[in-house]
Formats: sequence, C-alpha cells, structure tokens
Amino acid sequence: MSEKIRKQQQVKTSELDSLIEKLNSFSTDNYWDLGKFLVDKFLPAALKEGIFGEQAMKMLSSQPGCKFPYSMLKQCQQFYTYFPDVEKRPLAEIFYFDLATKVDDTTKRREYEKLAIQNKWTISDLRKKINDDELARRQDEKTKYGFDLKEKNFWSFDAADPRFGKPNYKGRIPGQVVANLLFYYTKQGDYLIDPFAGSGTFGDVVDAVPIFQDRKYKMYDIEPADSRINRNNVLQTGIPEQTTSVDFVLLDPPSEFFPQTSDSSFMISTAKAETMLKLKGVVRETSRILKQGGRVSMIIEPTIVGNEMIDFPGEVSNLFKEFGLKQIGQVYMPRRSDSSKANKFGEKAMVSEIREILTFEKI
Repeated sequence: MSEKIRKQQQVKTSELDSLIEKLNSFSTDNYWDLGKFLVDKFLPAALKEGIFGEQAMKMLSSQPGCKFPYSMLKQCQQFYTYFPDVEKRPLAEIFYFDLATKVDDTTKRREYEKLAIQNKWTISDLRKKINDDELARRQDEKTKYGFDLKEKNFWSFDAADPRFGKPNYKGRIPGQVVANLLFYYTKQGDYLIDPFAGSGTFGDVVDAVPIFQDRKYKMYDIEPADSRINRNNVLQTGIPEQTTSVDFVLLDPPSEFFPQTSDSSFMISTAKAETMLKLKGVVRETSRILKQGGRVSMIIEPTIVGNEMIDFPGEVSNLFKEFGLKQIGQVYMPRRSDSSKANKFGEKAMVSEIREILTFEKI
C-alpha cells in the first residue's frame, strides 16, 4: 500500500467522520462560515496527514453523507480566503461571495467593490458589470486570435461565423468549433486532414485565421463542394494519406452514418452494428495515418431510438483505445434540432440535444 493511500485512510478513520458530521451541520447558504470551517479546521487537519488543498476537499465531498459538492466547498473556501473580514466590510455578504467566486484578480475585486459602494449598486448591478467586462474581454481575445476562443469545455455560439463554410449547407458546423480545436490541439507547421469536409469549413478556418496559416491541410469528401476538396469515399478507399504522416484529423461523420430516430426498436441492434462497423473503419484509418503524438477530434452524439439510447461517444472511446489512442479532451456543445419530432410509428421520439467533441492522442 502506498504511503499516500495509507495517509488518506488515516484521515478517514481518525478525523474525517467527525469533520463530515460537523460540516453537514452548516446551512447550504452559510457560505462564509463553511469557508471558515474549511480553512481553519479541515484543511489544516488534512495537511498534517500530507493531503493538500483541492485533493483534500475532493476527498471530503466524495465521502458518504457529505451533502456539499466539491464545487461549493471550493467556492466557500475562496470566499473566506479572500474576505475573512466580510462582517466589517460595507457591502452585503452576497457581494463578496460573487467577487470571490467570479473575479480571479485581486485588483479587479477591489475596483468592483469601490464602484459598488460609490454607485450604490444592487447585486444585480454588480453581476451585470462583471458579465459585461467578461464579454468585453472575450471580444478582445476574439480580436487577438481572429475567432471566439472558448476557455471552458462547453462551446456554444449564437451563430456560425459567416467566414467559414457555405450558408445553409447540410451538416455545417460553426467554424468557431474548428478554430478552437486547432488552437488547442495543433501547433505550428502541423499537417491537418478533414476526411468529411462538407462545405470546406475546415479549410476556410485555416485560410482565414492568421495564427493557423502556417499549418498545411487537405480535405476530402464524397461530394466535393469546391476545388480545394478532393473526392474520396472513406468507407470504400480509406483516407489516402501515407502511414504516420499526419498531425491532426478532424472527424465529423455525416448523419447518414447513424441510426435515425424513426428507426423501429427491433432494428436498433442491427443499426448500431452497421454504424460501429463504419466508425471502426474510420478510426482504424485515422490511427494508421497519425504520427505518434498526433491527435484526432471526433464530433459525435448519443442516438436515442424509441426508448433506447445508443451511447456512441462511449463506444467510440473504446474504439480509439483499441487502436492505441488515449483520450485527452472532451467538449460539449448544443445540437440545434426539433426535439418534438414524432417518428413514423406515431410515437414521440426524444433526440439528443448535446453533441460531444472527443479528442484522442496516438501513443
């Protein structure tokens, strides 16, 4: 048994039960007192046993009987750490909770406090100011990079950037999705491949965004939409690239790959098997052409047929693992669809509203 595990078990047997009992006596809206308890009591006790900060709070929140999730514990710890003198400050406590949990910079917290006092803001005024400043900062980032950079793993865009892809093209994804993937998962001089190029969104991003113009790329599609796209059917001829020659692949399989919500339940097993056979061929080819350390991002979503869900993201993760790739990223984004659509049997068919972007690296 490792020393680290042994120490964790010591905390659990010697102090954790009593600390959890004490923790659960706090009200869920008593953030400052809960933060004080964490900073003054729990974290020092954990530190004595060699368990530090966030690890200790994650361990605490995972214990049976603990009613506080890790995210709340973290916020309460920040609240007390930044504002231990909250009772002596001129604004209501909720102002300081928001400043502690929504503003990372100490100087900015002081500025917001000063503005709130001078202008006699309500908490809604403060939240609006923080939100407006964040939007302005993001616009600055967009200007800096040439696209809307996302810093969290939920990517939602009000509209597709008109520079990327052809309007009204079936299956078109926002070019901002491609730009974010290239930002996070490619580097200068990389060779990039899009086997399902559609209307050429991938190439538009590389061509239009200055920071990506040092990348080389090639696009393929069964029905090329412009002269940059090479005609190719991945299912018949694979991806016509040399083995271990590619740095990044974007996979956005067409909807025809997947079972439709109108399929009857007795066809689910057959439809799933057919889809997985197609995906296995694509994953095999992707693994073949990627260099060691090369990366691939696939856009995929669960399919719900009748009352049964097919977890294609989970199935695909297992496929990539089978072909020697490890998962390094997972992003969620909304899928625009009519969730009230009825299937051909007259039953109301529920559909997925969330797509996932799974990224893997060849090891």
